Amino acid sequence: MKVVVIDEWLPWPLDSGKKIRTFNLISRLAKQHEVLFMGYARLPEENRKVSALEIHGIKVIPVKDSRTKRYSIRFYLEVFANIFSSKPFSTWYHIKKSFVYRLLKIMRDERPDLVHCEWTNLAPFLGYVDNIPRVISAHNIESVIWRRLAKTTSNPLLKLVATQQAKRIEQLERKWYPAVDHCIAVSEEDFQVIKKYGAKVTVVENGVDIEYYNQIEQIECENTLVFTASFDTFSNQDAVDYFLQEIFPIVRRRNTKISLWLVGKDPPDRIRKYAEEQANIHVTGTVPDVRPLVSKATLCVVPLRVGGGSRLKILEAMAMKKAIISTSVGAEGLRVTDGKDILIADKPEDFANKVLLLIRDKATRRSIAHAAWKLVNSYYDWEIIARKQSQVWKSLALV
Repeated sequence: MKVVVIDEWLPWPLDSGKKIRTFNLISRLAKQHEVLFMGYARLPEENRKVSALEIHGIKVIPVKDSRTKRYSIRFYLEVFANIFSSKPFSTWYHIKKSFVYRLLKIMRDERPDLVHCEWTNLAPFLGYVDNIPRVISAHNIESVIWRRLAKTTSNPLLKLVATQQAKRIEQLERKWYPAVDHCIAVSEEDFQVIKKYGAKVTVVENGVDIEYYNQIEQIECENTLVFTASFDTFSNQDAVDYFLQEIFPIVRRRNTKISLWLVGKDPPDRIRKYAEEQANIHVTGTVPDVRPLVSKATLCVVPLRVGGGSRLKILEAMAMKKAIISTSVGAEGLRVTDGKDILIADKPEDFANKVLLLIRDKATRRSIAHAAWKLVNSYYDWEIIARKQSQVWKSLALV
């Protein structure tokens, strides 16, 4: 099949869960199908991203990125102006005429068999696609994330914006999920939401490159916690605040030797400030490879209260034979069993107690880590996951 994939960016480097999923699936699907990947890019400075995809047999169709630079003054002015719009900010920000014109040209010149939209918020582009199957891959249910943010934040302005965006994005989801030929969900929870909207949907779970994560020698350090994430997202920033303000003080009162490593890209100044104020907290920023830092951790924590989809950071830690403590939201969408291959805790005191338990109980820690490693080997290898998505594509070609 010839498949056009449209996305907000070129998925490289692999510094976010969405990029990791997209790259690992598309690079494998390109072995069976002719994949044309459309995404915004700033060339020539992002030529290396094009090369990273092309080496895997993916034909890249870069679209000149005319979007306002994020976190600039103009960007925040656009965020403010969107308060008075009926559209979600994601539509306001990402749906540009330059992309539409390029998409229409590709449709004429390449005559693809299918168009695959790699992010729900880009679904309006599919309105320009006629007479061939259209697929939306929902990495999560965006409206759910915004609704959870509105519930957890104490900032009244952010609560207002989050409530507003949740409503608008849900309208977009309700319109586009049933309008296309098929949707892909990453979890059973997301499957149920999309199905409720009247759409045809298949679960294609997140995965992990097991061989890649098995290459690192395990050198465990005592009393060390790690949380890996992209810290430029509000969901992960909220998780840090929650852990350090409500959970970590309980842990430290009972074990002053425990330290926490926050490993991931683009932490804002307020996250870095935690490390400046407390010697036992370390904020790395972007690192070329998270594996050495994860390998040294005694255990991994995933204190998410806001989010959707399913968590790649958990699968990666499991592939490295690490015990994990997570909230229910953090482990949502995964085939995990509390007490067997993960520990789940939704209250600060409970989370702290489970951290202290696994820190001191090496046998229990290793038992959970081993069960987690068996789980990812059985269900979450990217090769298995890619075959599921290929089957969805092929089934639509036969209709």
